[in-house]
Amino acid sequence: MKVDKPVIVSNSTPLIYLAKIGRLNIIRNLFEKIFIPEAVFEEAVTRGKELNISDAYIIEKAVGTWIIMERIQPEIDAEYRFLDTNTRLGSGEKEAIKLCKQLNAKYLIADDKEARRVSKILNITPIGTCSIIIQTYKQKTITKNEARLILNELLKVGFRIDPELYHRLLNQLES
Repeated sequence: MKVDKPVIVSNSTPLIYLAKIGRLNIIRNLFEKIFIPEAVFEEAVTRGKELNISDAYIIEKAVGTWIIMERIQPEIDAEYRFLDTNTRLGSGEKEAIKLCKQLNAKYLIADDKEARRVSKILNITPIGTCSIIIQTYKQKTITKNEARLILNELLKVGFRIDPELYHRLLNQLES
């Protein structure tokens, strides 16, 4: 019996930060393939390349192999146009949520609190960058020390983790 893998859509922030520390592959190890909307490509690749930021080139190399870019269909855009009025969501987050609905995706990889809140309302399960690290550790793809190192590397490149969450993550690595 063939088991279908869940459809996963990603926002730009998890891709950018994991690429910054050379760990974009942990998403691939966990999910095999993910989908992104055009606005996420624009944020993560086009703008990054304009600024000559190396993570943009890393992400671009993965697009078309295991990161699949999809255009939002006009009827989905119209049906979820109410998202466009939410000023706390960026264009990548709005499109990522719309793409989840278009593809009937079960999960959205996003760290932004508002994107996570809205996705839950729309019956999409948000997964954060930190959850990906913990899940990768639990699947024994990385060691406890590697997981700790990745969390610390993310902090060094400007990824924001609430101190309380950081301590909970370290406790999860110990259990």
